[in-house]
Amino acid sequence: MKKILQLFLLLPLFVFSQKTHETVLAKAVDYHDPENEWETLKTTLNFTEMRPSGDDRFAVVTLDNTRGYMKINRNDENIYEVLEDSCTVLAGDQNVAQGVKIRNYYLYLWGLPMKLNDEGTPFDRELSEESVNGQKCDVLRVAYEKDTWYFYVSQQTGRMLQYKFYQDDEETKGELILLEDEIKVGNMRIPQKRSWYTLPEMKFLGTDILTSSN
Repeated sequence: MKKILQLFLLLPLFVFSQKTHETVLAKAVDYHDPENEWETLKTTLNFTEMRPSGDDRFAVVTLDNTRGYMKINRNDENIYEVLEDSCTVLAGDQNVAQGVKIRNYYLYLWGLPMKLNDEGTPFDRELSEESVNGQKCDVLRVAYEKDTWYFYVSQQTGRMLQYKFYQDDEETKGELILLEDEIKVGNMRIPQKRSWYTLPEMKFLGTDILTSSN
């Protein structure tokens, strides 16, 4: 009877210790944004975006998440100012939709894993496990309307080590993004270097580096 009672008392602990996509994401966010600064972040981010052709690009992104504002300056050639979903072209390409698309690119990829907390993110309920450079990871799968993403979170620390996405239902055409190093933005730990490769060929596409913030 005593052993049965002990088992009964341990059962809730066992149930609540089971990993879900919510607990894995919470661990990742706790690692990268321990003070919950992303939602109110106001900063300027400076990027160097290197390509195999040698046609490097420099970008300055001014961000105010309190009001959904971003100003993007690429090489002093194309400059966009975006507030929520309204875009003003200040220089260069007059395609307003392109300005919003570029804003979404910077906001989503450099805001990970915090952006996965956005309402309506379509997570798979099931988790999988894989190793990245010898580190065991929990893998979050998110199936958006046009592509499917996989996010690799270290089981030990909660650090996001890489992600990939596929653009077709058969998951044969996509890209892999490897994350290296970190840079502090406030108290946040932002992956500093992102290297892009095609899938399945693993052809190198380029590297984006967050050089500084202020």
